[in-house]
Amino acid sequence: MSADICRYEGPSQARPVSGEDNQNAVAEGIFSRPGAGRYTPPAMSETPATVPDSSRPPTSTSTGEKPRRAVVLTGATGFLGRELLWRLITSLPSEYDIVCLVRERGESRSRGTSPPPAALSPAEAAQLAERRLQDVLDEGAPLPREDARRARVHAQPGDITRPRLGLDEAAFSALSARTHEIYHGAATVRFDLPLHEARHTNVDGTREILALAQAAHAAGTLRRLHYIGTAYVAGTRRGAIREDDLDCGQTFHNTYEQTKFEAEGLVRAALRGEGGRAPLPVTIYRPSIVVGDSESGYTSSFKVMYWPLKVFARGLIPIVPASRAGIVDLVPVNFVIRAILQLGQLESSLGKTYHLAAGPERSTTIGAAIDVAADFFKVYKPLFMPIATYERWVRPLLRFVLRGKRRKALETGRIYVPYLSHGAAFDTSHTRTDLRGSGVEIPDVRQYFLTLLRYCVDSDWGRRPVGKPASPGAEPRSF
Repeated sequence: MSADICRYEGPSQARPVSGEDNQNAVAEGIFSRPGAGRYTPPAMSETPATVPDSSRPPTSTSTGEKPRRAVVLTGATGFLGRELLWRLITSLPSEYDIVCLVRERGESRSRGTSPPPAALSPAEAAQLAERRLQDVLDEGAPLPREDARRARVHAQPGDITRPRLGLDEAAFSALSARTHEIYHGAATVRFDLPLHEARHTNVDGTREILALAQAAHAAGTLRRLHYIGTAYVAGTRRGAIREDDLDCGQTFHNTYEQTKFEAEGLVRAALRGEGGRAPLPVTIYRPSIVVGDSESGYTSSFKVMYWPLKVFARGLIPIVPASRAGIVDLVPVNFVIRAILQLGQLESSLGKTYHLAAGPERSTTIGAAIDVAADFFKVYKPLFMPIATYERWVRPLLRFVLRGKRRKALETGRIYVPYLSHGAAFDTSHTRTDLRGSGVEIPDVRQYFLTLLRYCVDSDWGRRPVGKPASPGAEPRSF
C-alpha cells in the first residue's frame, strides 16, 4: 500500500497476527490530555549536578516549599532504560529528581530472585525495588555510591500494567504533582508471547503511563512525555517507511510489533487530543534494532540480534533462509540515548515522530553482515535460500535429523526468520534534520559492526564480566 494513503484511526484498526484475536483489537481507553502551552525544556547542566546530602530529597516540605521536580523513567532496569538513566544522572540540573518505576519482582543480579509480590509488605517491596535500582547503577553509572548525585535517583515500587501504576491514590497524586518529564520505555520485547500477554504490558502499560501524564498535566507540571516505541510498527511493509506513517494497512510478524503499533496509537490519540481534550505534549522515538555501544561494543543485554549471532558463531547455522539483499538496520545504544536527549530539548520536536535508525544511507545487508561475521568467527559462510523453499523442504528435514543444541537452535531461531529478509527502509529525514549541527550523528553500521563482535568474544557473550567503560562525565551540550 502506498505510503501516501497511510492513516491512523486508533488501535481498533490493528491487524492481529492470530485469527482468534482478530475481533479483540484494543479500542477503548484512549487518553487525550489537556495541552501545556509553550514548552520550556529543562536545560542540561553545564556543571556536574549536586543534590542535598539527604539520601532521599523530600517531595514536599512543611514550610510550603514546592516539591522537587521529577523526571519519571520506566524500564530503568532494561537494556535501553538503564543507559538512559546513566546519562540522566549526570546531565539533569540539580533541582530534578529521577524517579524510576521499578517492579517489586524480578531478578536482582547480585541477590537472586525476589519473592512473589503478594508476599511482600510495602516496606519490603520498596527495599527490593531500591536494591534492583542500585544494582543497575553499580553496573554502569559513572558515579560511585557515595557520590551525592546518586541521592536524587529513587526507586518507586510499582507496575505499569496496574491502575495508578500500582500506587495508592496519595502516592499517585504526589508523583503526578511533581512530574515534569516522563520517559516511557518499559515494554516486553519478546516476539513469541500470546497477544493478550503482550498487550497487557505494551498497550495497558502505555495506557497507565498516559494516565500519569494526564494527571501531571492537570496539575500544571507536565512539560513532555517521551514515548519510546519501535520502527517495527511498520510490520510487514516493504520499501520506504516515513516517520509520520503508522497505519498503512500492514499486518505484523509477531505480537511485539502489533502491540507496539497499538500502543503508539494510544499515544498519538493523546497527542491529537481525542475525546474532546487538549493535546498532550509528546515526542515519539522509534529505534530500529538497538545494539551495543558503537565505540566500545559494550552491551548489558545479549538478546534480539545477539542470540542468532551467538548460534552462528558456533557454526550451527549452515543455511540462512533469506535473501542476501535483506536490510539490516542496526543502531547503537549510545546514539539512541544521545538522540533522545538532544531531540527532547527542542521545542520544535513536540508532536513529531523520529526514526532512530540507520536508514537507507547507513544500514547494511544480511549478506554483507554474515560475510563479516563468518570471517571474524572463522566459520563457514552459510548457504542462502528463499524462505518458501526453506520452510517447505529444508526445515522439515533439519528438524528430523538434528538433535540437541542444533535442533533447539532451529526451533528457537524461527521467530527471527522474518527479519533476515527485511525489506523496509526507515526514512530518517526528521531525525537527520533536527540533529543537524548538534554533533549527534547516525553512525554507519559497517563502521562499528566488528566492535560489537569483539565485545561478544571478550565478554564470552555476557558470561565474563567486562565492565562498562568509564564515562567521560556529564556532556550536557552534546546531548
